[in-house]
Amino acid sequence: MQLLYLTDPHTQVRRKDEHLEVWEGESRKANVPLQSLERIVVFGSVPFTSQALALALDKGIDVSFLSGHGKYRGSLLAAQSKNVFLRLAQCERFRHGGFRLAFCRAVVTAKILAQQRVLTRYARSQRAELESRALEELARLLGQVAEAGTPEGCQGLEGQAAAVYFEQFRHMLTALEFPGRRQRPSTDPANALLSLGYVMLGNEIASLLEALGLDPAVGFLHGLRYGRQSLALDLVEPFRQPVIDRLTLRLLNLKQFTPKDFEGGEKGLRLVPEALKRYLEEYERHLRSSSEGEGSPSWRERLKQQAEAVRAMVMNDRVEPLWVWDG
Repeated sequence: MQLLYLTDPHTQVRRKDEHLEVWEGESRKANVPLQSLERIVVFGSVPFTSQALALALDKGIDVSFLSGHGKYRGSLLAAQSKNVFLRLAQCERFRHGGFRLAFCRAVVTAKILAQQRVLTRYARSQRAELESRALEELARLLGQVAEAGTPEGCQGLEGQAAAVYFEQFRHMLTALEFPGRRQRPSTDPANALLSLGYVMLGNEIASLLEALGLDPAVGFLHGLRYGRQSLALDLVEPFRQPVIDRLTLRLLNLKQFTPKDFEGGEKGLRLVPEALKRYLEEYERHLRSSSEGEGSPSWRERLKQQAEAVRAMVMNDRVEPLWVWDG
């Protein structure tokens, strides 16, 4: 999957025959081949001509729009899958309490396992001084997942595990103070990068689900909420820690990003334009890297495999364990 990120509000995207061009005033900055391009991600206000948008959609390229802070605004989607039977099956599985509960248990199990493995790896390789009770508490919560009787019960265990995990995040983050997980607004660099990364990952998974014919809005753990990509959020859960958290820790602990790279205040921090470009480069490099060492699928390939596995679960009416990083 090839992605194009657009961040400069002084540029415009135009159509030239069967390809796209990025212009700044009267100067052409880039020629964009479309053969392997699957998605365009726009930060802030980057204008497109109607001809450019039409060409992207005709070529099956989705266009996602985010604010300058990285908040998801919406997407223009190419023609949706014609597999209406898959979407009907997805709605039936949502209404079927047994399938939904089994899926919720699978998601929360995979997420807690990922949290355990990230903490264990940092304690071993980075000599992070984690509290000994943290892994014990995560193990206790993990043992309760199979006994959860409702999706809400699964959500409660997921929330408790997240609280335990983020208590230890400050020990792994050695370069900066971490005030705890704060989403809205993110008033410190670590939370700002975490939130941005989670949005990016959720967008990516939503596009995969759309391409496979699933409805990203019909989730099982996160349920239904107007305007929310709940199924995409379900699939993000097991990937948050091994993908985004590890990337955030590396970028901050190695001081590739410092407080000087952020702007804003109490209403929320965001990366300055130059730093955002560097972050997107690092994000892309990370998503294309091997998930479990040389020869293993990349993180982006893992995301696709997981989305395909969920499609099979929905069609076969059978929940299987989700993939978990073996770090």
